[in-house]
Amino acid sequence: MDGIDKLQIKPFLSILLGSSQATTDAGEIHAAIAEIIEKEGRKEQIVEMHPTKHDDAGESLIYYSHYEVLKNPSWFAGNNLTDVENHIFITFNLNNTFAFYMSEKGMKDEVRTYFFTSRLPDIKVINISHLNYLFINEDKIKMLWLLGIHGRESFKADSKVLGGESVAETLNPLEDQSFTMSAVRTSLEGTETTIGLNPYKSSLWRGPCKDWETFENRVLEIIDKIDKNKDEVENPISILATPVADMKGIQGIYDLSFLEPEFYSHGLSESKIDRLRKIHSDFTYKIMDTLNSPLIKLEVSKYKENIGDIIILPKVNDYEIQFELIEVHPKRGASKELEYFYNVFKYPELIKCWYESGHAIVNSRAFKTEYRDVSYNKFIWADFEDFDILKEKPELDGNVALDKIGCQKSLFCWIKHHWSGLWDSGENFLTTDRPTGWLFCDDGAGEKADFIHIDQHNDKTYISLIHIKAANTNSTDRRISVGAHDIVLNQAIKNLRYINRKKLATDLKERADKAESKYCWKDNITSEHSLFIDAIESIERESKIQFRVIIVQPHTMKSYYTKNAQSNIKKQLDVLLVSAESAIRASGAEFYIIGHDDTSRKSVKIT
Repeated sequence: MDGIDKLQIKPFLSILLGSSQATTDAGEIHAAIAEIIEKEGRKEQIVEMHPTKHDDAGESLIYYSHYEVLKNPSWFAGNNLTDVENHIFITFNLNNTFAFYMSEKGMKDEVRTYFFTSRLPDIKVINISHLNYLFINEDKIKMLWLLGIHGRESFKADSKVLGGESVAETLNPLEDQSFTMSAVRTSLEGTETTIGLNPYKSSLWRGPCKDWETFENRVLEIIDKIDKNKDEVENPISILATPVADMKGIQGIYDLSFLEPEFYSHGLSESKIDRLRKIHSDFTYKIMDTLNSPLIKLEVSKYKENIGDIIILPKVNDYEIQFELIEVHPKRGASKELEYFYNVFKYPELIKCWYESGHAIVNSRAFKTEYRDVSYNKFIWADFEDFDILKEKPELDGNVALDKIGCQKSLFCWIKHHWSGLWDSGENFLTTDRPTGWLFCDDGAGEKADFIHIDQHNDKTYISLIHIKAANTNSTDRRISVGAHDIVLNQAIKNLRYINRKKLATDLKERADKAESKYCWKDNITSEHSLFIDAIESIERESKIQFRVIIVQPHTMKSYYTKNAQSNIKKQLDVLLVSAESAIRASGAEFYIIGHDDTSRKSVKIT
């Protein structure tokens, strides 16, 4: 089949785009890619590459190679059957612009990985902002593929696809700003013709071509457009987050967090999960000022004892983030402990960073978001008195000891001693020295909340799902932390499906059967958890029941939050809180978040 002529080729137009800053020989580039196709990642497959043919179309050069792939059928366990697949690889070149067509499934993505490398040193992808300008008209978008930058296991979808006549108009300025465009189908300027574009992969598709002439003309039109117009637009869809290709303009890190191992376990190896657990349980860190740079400087402690400091530099390569260790200064005898901590930066997917410049590093990529000027301003501020805002649960010999609830100074103990359900709005919030109602500790794997509280107030039955997260630090100069709220809000919203009391009671019964012990109180007196479940089931259907989702997060201080009303830091947290409130209220529950009132030692209590 060496005699294949280009006029016999009528492919589905789907091409990989590339460019070169130097004058390169298109024939040499084609040959280098043909070698990659022939030899890389083939395992037991055999590739027979036929001689390359070439042609020209005006100023453009065209090279094409037919090849056969010999391989065992995927369904066959032996080695005496061979399938033969015929494929074509085509290179179009105009000046410094290239388009590559590969008929073999997955080959475009495979070849693209060799851009920026020694195998194809002169070829790079087309800049995303260049493709945005040339091919995306916000008013003409027919389909839009979105990827969430909020992290997996969030209360928002990881990804979603929207379709319609003018899709961009359907985007929600608040809810959708934590998504970025991953691909788009849009009308070409002045025509009804649509094309698909994945700018991350430098990939463009249009559809089947009836003959070679149609295919050639369409590809040449595309590379001619790229070659002759160098304009760029950073964000063609203004609502969405924008991926950034370098660290320019990223400065002022104010928050950093590591994924919660119990919540973000999907897809992570056991070794990464174990490292995250150890990082969360043994280490703490303080973010130091790095002036106007993207550097990350951390003062690290283990078991609250300073073990040294490190400086990390985030770098972007092909839109992927890598962290480079710049400096390390261990305390005497703490080198190994500090090394264990900073080695977590070898895994960028485990880390989230927020910058005052409005940038965020999430899912191993850096993004810029124009945070909407929304204001939350519905915090409930509580004085935690002499309770330890750094300690979430009571402990004994370094292990969680739920039987010590009420006997120590943890936040769990604060709930046990002072929680009251006798209020109907944030303005009327109060704590108490004489708790009433049912309080049930549901802590553990599969929990619906850390605590579930039931009480009667006026003519309603309030069922409160209380989620508690300790502060990252108790320093009096601590700043707002988006990461401190991110995890606990996601946990709370994820469990909203259980606010139907029938499901809640059924699920609690099943969990109680498996649990060694459960802790429950009625009017602050120890009771049986079975009686608590009976109480849920016995609430009359016609009763006025109001569910509440309560977040206790004392990291946020009233003094800092209120005096930094216009900061990007507060805007980023407010966007998260308003989005969470919207999701919670859509399920019929009320949402309250409790921060730390550091402005007064007085607290409203009932006795």
